[in-house]
Amino acid sequence: MKEMKNIALDVPQDRHYGRQVCRGVHRYARPHRPWLFINLQSRDEDKTKWLRHADTIGLISMQHPQTYTATARRYGLSAVGVGVWAPGGEFAGLPYVDVDPKATGEMAAEYFIGRGFRNFAMITSDKSFHPAHRGEAFVEALRRRKLACDVFDHKKKYPNCDEPLPAVVNTGDRARACRWLASLPKPLAVFCTDDAMGLMVCGACRRIDIHVPEEVAVLACDNDDLLCGMAYPHLSSIAVPAEQIGFEAAKLLDKLLHKSKAPKHPILLPPVGVVTRQSTDVMACDDLYVVEALRFIRENAHRGIRVENVMSEVHLSRRPLERRFKKAIGRNPFEEIRRIQVEKARMLLAQTDMTLETIAPECGFGGVTLMIPAFRKATGMTPGAYRRQFRTRR
Repeated sequence: MKEMKNIALDVPQDRHYGRQVCRGVHRYARPHRPWLFINLQSRDEDKTKWLRHADTIGLISMQHPQTYTATARRYGLSAVGVGVWAPGGEFAGLPYVDVDPKATGEMAAEYFIGRGFRNFAMITSDKSFHPAHRGEAFVEALRRRKLACDVFDHKKKYPNCDEPLPAVVNTGDRARACRWLASLPKPLAVFCTDDAMGLMVCGACRRIDIHVPEEVAVLACDNDDLLCGMAYPHLSSIAVPAEQIGFEAAKLLDKLLHKSKAPKHPILLPPVGVVTRQSTDVMACDDLYVVEALRFIRENAHRGIRVENVMSEVHLSRRPLERRFKKAIGRNPFEEIRRIQVEKARMLLAQTDMTLETIAPECGFGGVTLMIPAFRKATGMTPGAYRRQFRTRR
Protein backbone atom coordinates (compact mmCIF):
# COMPACT_ATOMS: atom_id res chain seq x y z
CA MET A 1 0.00 0.00 0.00
CA LYS A 2 1.23 3.50 -0.88
CA GLU A 3 2.13 5.76 2.01
CA MET A 4 -0.67 8.28 2.57
CA LYS A 5 0.15 11.99 2.42
CA ASN A 6 -1.85 15.00 3.65
CA ILE A 7 -3.34 17.60 1.32
CA ALA A 8 -4.56 20.70 3.15
CA LEU A 9 -7.80 22.25 1.87
CA ASP A 10 -8.27 25.90 2.77
CA VAL A 11 -11.58 26.31 0.92
CA PRO A 12 -14.71 27.70 2.65
CA GLN A 13 -17.48 25.13 2.45
CA ASP A 14 -20.40 27.20 3.70
CA ARG A 15 -21.31 28.05 0.10
CA HIS A 16 -22.17 25.91 -2.89
CA TYR A 17 -19.07 27.07 -4.79
CA GLY A 18 -16.59 25.88 -2.16
CA ARG A 19 -18.37 22.55 -1.68
CA GLN A 20 -18.33 21.89 -5.42
CA VAL A 21 -14.63 22.76 -5.63
CA CYS A 22 -13.92 20.23 -2.87
CA ARG A 23 -16.06 17.65 -4.66
CA GLY A 24 -13.91 18.08 -7.77
CA VAL A 25 -10.72 17.69 -5.75
CA HIS A 26 -12.02 14.46 -4.23
CA ARG A 27 -13.08 13.12 -7.62
CA TYR A 28 -9.58 13.56 -8.97
CA ALA A 29 -7.94 11.93 -5.96
CA ARG A 30 -10.14 8.84 -5.65
CA PRO A 31 -9.23 6.05 -5.85
CA HIS A 32 -5.73 6.37 -7.30
CA ARG A 33 -3.97 9.08 -5.27
CA PRO A 34 -2.70 8.33 -1.74
CA TRP A 35 -4.04 11.59 -0.35
CA LEU A 36 -5.66 12.30 3.00
CA PHE A 37 -7.49 15.62 3.11
CA ILE A 38 -7.11 18.06 5.99
CA ASN A 39 -9.99 20.55 6.04
CA LEU A 40 -8.40 23.68 7.52
CA GLN A 41 -11.73 25.53 7.48
CA SER A 42 -13.35 23.12 9.94
CA ARG A 43 -10.60 23.08 12.57
CA ASP A 44 -10.79 25.35 15.61
CA GLU A 45 -7.39 24.31 16.91
CA ASP A 46 -4.06 25.61 15.67
CA LYS A 47 -4.07 24.98 11.91
CA THR A 48 -0.34 25.43 11.62
CA LYS A 49 0.31 22.05 13.23
CA TRP A 50 -1.28 20.41 10.19
CA LEU A 51 0.61 22.62 7.76
CA ARG A 52 3.96 21.79 9.37
CA HIS A 53 3.12 18.09 9.77
CA ALA A 54 5.73 15.91 8.10
CA ASP A 55 3.08 14.12 6.00
CA THR A 56 1.51 17.34 4.65
CA ILE A 57 2.84 17.93 1.15
CA GLY A 58 0.26 20.08 -0.66
CA LEU A 59 -2.23 22.93 -0.27
CA ILE A 60 -5.31 23.93 -2.27
CA SER A 61 -6.47 27.35 -1.16
CA MET A 62 -9.13 29.96 -1.81
CA GLN A 63 -7.17 32.62 0.07
CA HIS A 64 -5.61 35.67 -1.59
CA PRO A 65 -2.60 34.65 -3.75
CA GLN A 66 -0.22 36.62 -1.53
CA THR A 67 -1.51 34.71 1.51
CA TYR A 68 -1.43 31.17 0.17
CA THR A 69 1.94 31.55 -1.55
CA ALA A 70 3.46 32.86 1.69
CA THR A 71 1.94 29.88 3.55
CA ALA A 72 3.32 27.45 0.96
CA ARG A 73 6.82 28.93 1.18
CA ARG A 74 6.80 28.94 4.95
CA TYR A 75 5.90 25.27 5.26
CA GLY A 76 7.58 23.97 2.12
CA LEU A 77 4.36 22.92 0.37
CA SER A 78 3.27 22.73 -3.25
CA ALA A 79 0.21 24.96 -3.57
CA VAL A 80 -2.57 25.74 -6.04
CA GLY A 81 -5.07 28.58 -5.74
CA VAL A 82 -8.73 28.39 -6.68
CA GLY A 83 -11.73 30.66 -6.50
CA VAL A 84 -12.37 34.24 -7.37
CA TRP A 85 -9.03 35.92 -7.86
CA ALA A 86 -7.84 35.02 -11.39
CA PRO A 87 -4.53 36.66 -10.48
CA GLY A 88 -2.83 39.02 -12.86
CA GLY A 89 0.15 41.31 -12.62
CA GLU A 90 2.52 40.11 -9.91
CA PHE A 91 0.47 36.89 -9.45
CA ALA A 92 0.20 36.01 -13.16
CA GLY A 93 2.64 33.09 -12.97
CA LEU A 94 1.11 31.35 -9.95
CA PRO A 95 -0.51 27.89 -10.09
CA TYR A 96 -4.16 28.90 -10.19
CA VAL A 97 -7.55 27.71 -11.51
CA ASP A 98 -10.65 29.89 -11.86
CA VAL A 99 -13.64 30.67 -14.04
CA ASP A 100 -12.69 33.08 -16.82
CA PRO A 101 -13.69 36.56 -15.60
CA LYS A 102 -13.68 38.10 -19.08
CA ALA A 103 -15.99 35.42 -20.44
CA THR A 104 -18.23 35.82 -17.38
CA GLY A 105 -18.49 39.59 -17.78
CA GLU A 106 -19.10 39.19 -21.50
CA MET A 107 -21.86 36.65 -20.87
CA ALA A 108 -23.61 38.96 -18.40
CA ALA A 109 -23.40 41.92 -20.79
CA GLU A 110 -24.74 39.91 -23.75
CA TYR A 111 -27.55 38.55 -21.62
CA PHE A 112 -28.81 41.97 -20.54
CA ILE A 113 -28.37 43.53 -23.99
CA GLY A 114 -30.37 40.64 -25.46
CA ARG A 115 -33.22 41.62 -23.14
CA GLY A 116 -33.26 45.17 -24.42
CA PHE A 117 -31.58 46.97 -21.50
CA ARG A 118 -29.74 50.25 -22.00
CA ASN A 119 -29.19 51.25 -18.36
CA PHE A 120 -26.58 49.17 -16.53
CA ALA A 121 -25.07 48.97 -13.06
CA MET A 122 -22.59 46.71 -11.27
CA ILE A 123 -22.04 45.98 -7.59
CA THR A 124 -19.41 43.87 -5.88
CA SER A 125 -18.39 43.27 -2.27
CA ASP A 126 -16.19 45.71 -0.40
CA LYS A 127 -14.51 42.93 1.54
CA SER A 128 -10.96 41.82 0.85
CA PHE A 129 -12.25 38.51 -0.53
CA HIS A 130 -14.32 39.33 -3.57
CA PRO A 131 -14.60 38.60 -7.32
CA ALA A 132 -14.29 42.23 -8.44
CA HIS A 133 -12.58 41.15 -11.67
CA ARG A 134 -15.91 39.72 -12.89
CA GLY A 135 -17.51 43.12 -12.41
CA GLU A 136 -14.62 44.90 -14.12
CA ALA A 137 -15.00 42.55 -17.09
CA PHE A 138 -18.74 43.33 -17.25
CA VAL A 139 -18.05 47.08 -17.28
CA GLU A 140 -15.40 46.63 -19.96
CA ALA A 141 -17.69 44.46 -22.12
CA LEU A 142 -20.26 47.25 -22.06
CA ARG A 143 -17.64 49.93 -22.71
CA ARG A 144 -16.54 48.14 -25.89
CA ARG A 145 -20.14 48.44 -27.06
CA LYS A 146 -20.14 52.16 -26.15
CA LEU A 147 -22.53 51.53 -23.25
CA ALA A 148 -22.06 53.13 -19.83
CA CYS A 149 -22.29 51.30 -16.50
CA ASP A 150 -22.71 52.81 -13.04
CA VAL A 151 -20.51 51.09 -10.43
CA PHE A 152 -21.52 51.04 -6.77
CA ASP A 153 -19.07 52.92 -4.53
CA HIS A 154 -19.01 51.62 -0.96
CA LYS A 155 -17.60 54.93 0.34
CA LYS A 156 -19.77 57.38 -1.57
CA LYS A 157 -22.66 59.22 0.12
CA TYR A 158 -25.64 58.75 -2.18
CA PRO A 159 -28.62 61.14 -2.05
CA ASN A 160 -31.50 60.25 0.24
CA CYS A 161 -34.53 58.46 -1.18
CA ASP A 162 -37.82 60.31 -1.52
CA GLU A 163 -39.11 58.34 1.45
CA PRO A 164 -37.11 57.66 4.66
CA LEU A 165 -35.39 54.26 4.65
CA PRO A 166 -36.73 51.59 7.02
CA ALA A 167 -34.62 51.36 10.20
CA VAL A 168 -33.44 47.86 9.27
CA VAL A 169 -31.55 49.22 6.23
CA ASN A 170 -30.71 52.70 7.44
CA THR A 171 -27.03 52.00 8.11
CA GLY A 172 -23.97 50.82 6.18
CA ASP A 173 -23.77 49.36 2.70
CA ARG A 174 -27.39 48.24 2.62
CA ALA A 175 -28.55 51.83 3.06
CA ARG A 176 -26.05 53.06 0.47
CA ALA A 177 -27.24 50.40 -1.96
CA CYS A 178 -30.86 51.44 -1.46
CA ARG A 179 -30.04 55.08 -2.16
CA TRP A 180 -27.84 54.12 -5.11
CA LEU A 181 -30.54 51.95 -6.70
CA ALA A 182 -33.17 54.63 -6.16
CA SER A 183 -30.99 57.24 -7.91
CA LEU A 184 -30.40 55.27 -11.12
CA PRO A 185 -32.54 55.44 -14.30
CA LYS A 186 -35.03 52.65 -14.91
CA PRO A 187 -35.47 50.08 -16.31
CA LEU A 188 -32.08 49.05 -14.93
CA ALA A 189 -29.94 45.91 -15.33
CA VAL A 190 -27.74 45.18 -12.28
CA PHE A 191 -24.90 42.65 -12.38
CA CYS A 192 -23.86 41.35 -8.96
CA THR A 193 -20.52 39.54 -8.88
CA ASP A 194 -21.74 36.81 -6.52
CA ASP A 195 -25.04 35.41 -5.30
CA ALA A 196 -24.79 36.86 -1.79
CA MET A 197 -24.60 40.33 -3.29
CA GLY A 198 -27.51 39.51 -5.59
CA LEU A 199 -29.57 38.43 -2.58
CA MET A 200 -28.75 41.75 -0.89
CA VAL A 201 -29.72 43.81 -3.96
CA CYS A 202 -33.08 42.02 -4.31
CA GLY A 203 -33.75 42.69 -0.63
CA ALA A 204 -32.75 46.35 -0.95
CA CYS A 205 -35.13 46.81 -3.89
CA ARG A 206 -37.98 45.28 -1.95
CA ARG A 207 -37.31 47.54 1.05
CA ILE A 208 -37.73 50.70 -1.02
CA ASP A 209 -40.55 49.43 -3.26
CA ILE A 210 -38.50 49.02 -6.44
CA HIS A 211 -40.05 46.18 -8.43
CA VAL A 212 -37.81 43.30 -9.53
CA PRO A 213 -37.60 42.58 -12.44
CA GLU A 214 -39.97 45.21 -13.91
CA GLU A 215 -37.87 48.20 -12.77
CA VAL A 216 -34.57 46.53 -11.82
CA ALA A 217 -33.40 43.20 -13.25
CA VAL A 218 -30.80 41.44 -11.10
CA LEU A 219 -28.25 38.90 -12.36
CA ALA A 220 -25.64 37.34 -10.07
CA CYS A 221 -22.88 34.76 -10.43
CA ASP A 222 -22.04 31.27 -9.06
CA ASN A 223 -25.61 29.87 -9.15
CA ASP A 224 -25.78 28.87 -5.50
CA ASP A 225 -29.24 27.31 -5.53
CA LEU A 226 -29.82 28.01 -1.82
CA LEU A 227 -29.01 31.74 -2.06
CA CYS A 228 -30.83 32.09 -5.38
CA GLY A 229 -33.91 30.46 -3.86
CA MET A 230 -33.77 32.70 -0.78
CA ALA A 231 -33.97 35.85 -2.91
CA TYR A 232 -37.35 37.44 -3.63
CA PRO A 233 -38.01 37.03 -6.45
CA HIS A 234 -35.76 34.05 -7.16
CA LEU A 235 -32.35 35.14 -8.40
CA SER A 236 -30.98 34.57 -11.92
CA SER A 237 -27.32 33.62 -11.88
CA ILE A 238 -24.40 32.59 -14.09
CA ALA A 239 -23.48 28.96 -13.43
CA VAL A 240 -19.75 28.31 -13.11
CA PRO A 241 -17.92 24.95 -13.38
CA ALA A 242 -16.86 24.86 -9.72
CA GLU A 243 -16.46 21.08 -9.57
CA GLN A 244 -14.29 21.12 -12.67
CA ILE A 245 -12.21 23.93 -11.14
CA GLY A 246 -11.54 21.68 -8.13
CA PHE A 247 -10.67 18.75 -10.37
CA GLU A 248 -8.23 20.82 -12.45
CA ALA A 249 -6.67 22.27 -9.28
CA ALA A 250 -6.03 18.78 -7.89
CA LYS A 251 -4.65 17.67 -11.24
CA LEU A 252 -2.28 20.65 -11.30
CA LEU A 253 -1.20 20.02 -7.71
CA ASP A 254 -0.44 16.40 -8.59
CA LYS A 255 1.83 17.60 -11.40
CA LEU A 256 3.62 20.03 -9.09
CA LEU A 257 4.18 17.25 -6.55
CA HIS A 258 5.88 15.30 -9.32
CA LYS A 259 8.17 18.26 -10.02
CA SER A 260 6.44 19.55 -13.15
CA LYS A 261 6.70 23.29 -13.79
CA ALA A 262 3.72 25.49 -13.06
CA PRO A 263 1.93 26.91 -16.14
CA LYS A 264 2.85 30.49 -17.03
CA HIS A 265 -0.78 31.62 -16.85
CA PRO A 266 -3.80 30.72 -14.69
CA ILE A 267 -6.06 27.94 -15.95
CA LEU A 268 -9.34 29.71 -16.76
CA LEU A 269 -12.49 27.73 -17.53
CA PRO A 270 -15.51 29.25 -19.29
CA PRO A 271 -18.76 29.89 -17.38
CA VAL A 272 -21.47 27.32 -18.04
CA GLY A 273 -24.31 29.72 -18.83
CA VAL A 274 -27.05 31.89 -17.37
CA VAL A 275 -29.72 30.17 -15.30
CA THR A 276 -32.73 32.44 -15.74
CA ARG A 277 -35.11 32.82 -12.81
CA GLN A 278 -37.68 35.48 -11.93
CA SER A 279 -35.23 38.32 -11.17
CA THR A 280 -34.47 38.83 -14.90
CA ASP A 281 -37.63 37.45 -16.49
CA VAL A 282 -38.47 40.68 -18.31
CA MET A 283 -37.87 42.50 -21.59
CA ALA A 284 -36.69 46.12 -21.19
CA CYS A 285 -37.53 47.69 -24.53
CA ASP A 286 -39.91 50.45 -25.59
CA ASP A 287 -40.45 48.87 -29.01
CA LEU A 288 -43.34 46.48 -28.54
CA TYR A 289 -42.61 44.77 -31.88
CA VAL A 290 -39.09 43.90 -30.69
CA VAL A 291 -40.35 42.80 -27.27
CA GLU A 292 -42.85 40.43 -28.86
CA ALA A 293 -40.29 39.16 -31.36
CA LEU A 294 -37.70 38.51 -28.64
CA ARG A 295 -40.20 36.60 -26.53
CA PHE A 296 -41.18 34.51 -29.55
CA ILE A 297 -37.53 33.76 -30.34
CA ARG A 298 -36.73 32.84 -26.72
CA GLU A 299 -39.66 30.45 -26.55
CA ASN A 300 -39.25 28.89 -29.99
CA ALA A 301 -35.60 29.06 -31.12
CA HIS A 302 -35.17 25.41 -30.10
CA ARG A 303 -37.90 24.49 -32.60
CA GLY A 304 -35.72 25.56 -35.51
CA ILE A 305 -37.67 28.71 -36.36
CA ARG A 306 -36.57 31.05 -39.14
CA VAL A 307 -36.75 34.81 -39.50
CA GLU A 308 -39.90 34.33 -41.61
CA ASN A 309 -41.63 32.80 -38.60
CA VAL A 310 -40.75 35.85 -36.50
CA MET A 311 -42.05 38.16 -39.25
CA SER A 312 -45.36 36.31 -39.30
CA GLU A 313 -45.66 36.44 -35.51
CA VAL A 314 -45.24 40.23 -35.24
CA HIS A 315 -46.70 41.13 -38.67
CA LEU A 316 -43.67 43.05 -39.94
CA SER A 317 -41.67 42.65 -43.14
CA ARG A 318 -37.96 41.81 -42.96
CA ARG A 319 -36.44 45.29 -43.43
CA PRO A 320 -38.47 47.12 -40.74
CA LEU A 321 -37.99 44.22 -38.34
CA GLU A 322 -34.21 44.18 -38.84
CA ARG A 323 -33.98 47.96 -38.38
CA ARG A 324 -35.94 47.79 -35.13
CA PHE A 325 -33.76 44.90 -33.85
CA LYS A 326 -30.51 46.69 -34.69
CA LYS A 327 -31.66 49.80 -32.88
CA ALA A 328 -32.91 47.91 -29.81
CA ILE A 329 -30.28 45.19 -29.23
CA GLY A 330 -27.57 45.68 -31.86
CA ARG A 331 -28.31 42.37 -33.61
CA ASN A 332 -30.67 41.24 -36.36
CA PRO A 333 -33.35 38.56 -35.79
CA PHE A 334 -31.29 35.76 -37.37
CA GLU A 335 -28.32 36.54 -35.12
CA GLU A 336 -30.58 36.49 -32.07
CA ILE A 337 -32.05 33.11 -33.05
CA ARG A 338 -28.55 31.70 -33.48
CA ARG A 339 -27.39 33.20 -30.16
CA ILE A 340 -30.22 31.50 -28.25
CA GLN A 341 -29.59 28.18 -30.04
CA VAL A 342 -25.84 28.27 -29.33
CA GLU A 343 -26.43 29.24 -25.69
CA LYS A 344 -28.64 26.19 -25.19
CA ALA A 345 -26.04 24.00 -26.91
CA ARG A 346 -23.37 25.33 -24.54
CA MET A 347 -25.46 24.38 -21.52
CA LEU A 348 -26.19 20.88 -22.81
CA LEU A 349 -22.55 20.25 -23.75
CA ALA A 350 -21.36 21.36 -20.32
CA GLN A 351 -23.99 19.65 -18.18
CA THR A 352 -25.05 16.48 -20.00
CA ASP A 353 -23.59 13.50 -21.86
CA MET A 354 -26.01 13.88 -24.78
CA THR A 355 -24.47 13.21 -28.19
CA LEU A 356 -24.07 15.95 -30.77
CA GLU A 357 -26.66 14.17 -32.89
CA THR A 358 -29.17 14.56 -30.04
CA ILE A 359 -28.14 18.08 -29.03
CA ALA A 360 -28.40 19.61 -32.53
CA PRO A 361 -32.18 19.14 -33.01
CA GLU A 362 -32.79 19.81 -29.30
CA CYS A 363 -31.38 23.31 -29.83
CA GLY A 364 -33.12 24.00 -33.13
CA PHE A 365 -30.33 23.19 -35.57
CA GLY A 366 -31.24 21.11 -38.59
CA GLY A 367 -28.38 18.72 -37.87
CA VAL A 368 -24.81 18.42 -36.62
CA THR A 369 -23.42 19.76 -39.90
CA LEU A 370 -25.28 23.03 -39.29
CA MET A 371 -24.57 23.20 -35.57
CA ILE A 372 -20.77 22.79 -35.73
CA PRO A 373 -19.97 25.85 -37.90
CA ALA A 374 -22.51 28.01 -36.06
CA PHE A 375 -21.08 26.95 -32.69
CA ARG A 376 -17.50 27.52 -33.83
CA LYS A 377 -18.35 30.99 -35.14
CA ALA A 378 -19.95 31.97 -31.81
CA THR A 379 -17.42 30.42 -29.40
CA GLY A 380 -14.21 30.03 -31.38
CA MET A 381 -14.12 26.25 -30.84
CA THR A 382 -15.89 23.08 -31.91
CA PRO A 383 -18.62 21.55 -29.71
CA GLY A 384 -16.30 18.67 -28.84
CA ALA A 385 -13.47 20.97 -27.73
CA TYR A 386 -15.92 23.05 -25.71
CA ARG A 387 -17.28 19.96 -23.92
CA ARG A 388 -13.81 18.66 -23.06
CA GLN A 389 -13.23 21.73 -20.85
CA PHE A 390 -15.93 20.43 -18.49
CA ARG A 391 -14.89 16.80 -18.42
CA THR A 392 -13.00 15.40 -15.42
CA ARG A 393 -10.33 13.38 -17.16
CA ARG A 394 -7.16 12.00 -15.62
